[in-house]
Amino acid sequence: TCAAADRTGHAMLHTLYGQSVRHNAEFMIEYFVIDLIMDEEGACRGVVAINMDDGTIHRIRAKLTILATGGYGRTYFSCTSAHTCTGDGNGMVLRAGLPLQDMEFIQFHPTGIYG
Repeated sequence: TCAAADRTGHAMLHTLYGQSVRHNAEFMIEYFVIDLIMDEEGACRGVVAINMDDGTIHRIRAKLTILATGGYGRTYFSCTSAHTCTGDGNGMVLRAGLPLQDMEFIQFHPTGIYG
């Protein structure tokens, strides 16, 4: 199935985590990505990240980079999005000169409508 009621994201997270463990992926907990590393041809070759435990900055090289940054709901005054959904991923994409698509499609939960 491609949907799991209102828990689709949760189901996708568990599947992705299980596959990552199966393929011995390295997990870097408490790192906050601040920029993409782009090559001369415009391909992403990794990220620049801050280790939130000690404040050190790291370059993390990768053959493939997947951004799953949680959206940008917190750019609005009234919302139910997590406080981390500030659009940082979108900003990284724009700074790298890459296009964003369908930015007008954002989901609002009815309890987040002000007034």
